[in-house]
Amino acid sequence: MIDKTTIRVALETDREAIADLNTRAFGRPDEARIIAKLEKDQEVLLQLVAEMDGQVVGHILFYPIGVFNKLGAVGLGPMCVDPWIRKEGVGSRLVMSGVQAMKNAGAPLVFVLGHETYYPRFGFNVEATADFETPVKGPNFMALRMRFGPPMSGRLIFPDAFGIPNIV
Repeated sequence: MIDKTTIRVALETDREAIADLNTRAFGRPDEARIIAKLEKDQEVLLQLVAEMDGQVVGHILFYPIGVFNKLGAVGLGPMCVDPWIRKEGVGSRLVMSGVQAMKNAGAPLVFVLGHETYYPRFGFNVEATADFETPVKGPNFMALRMRFGPPMSGRLIFPDAFGIPNIV
């Protein structure tokens, strides 16, 4: 089935399908609201979709994360796949395509708050977050360093869409 999917940059015309997919995949509208707010606030670096037979069956979003008084980083999420096609490799293709695009764009580091057994297969790990300050620390908060260099530490500043308080 995965060979029938195409990964491409999301278009304005995909907005409704992306919102619907995220709501169905997560079983709630929270992620669709986050995406809409990120778009409204112009805090989207990249959105990719997986398309099969003209239908959006997967979605991934990358957004900027500030690092107080330092160069910024990138956040990954939300990411979802239509429930009927999960475990077919669509999510993996989205993650790999998006991470490669961020690496090509020069992003030093990508953070994710996600499944602790899923994201490590792409190189994400909790240890890479050790020197960063944020209220979302824990086993589900991971990072993937794509190049050596700054930022190596600091206080993370998330877009308002996530409702994560900025540590003062």
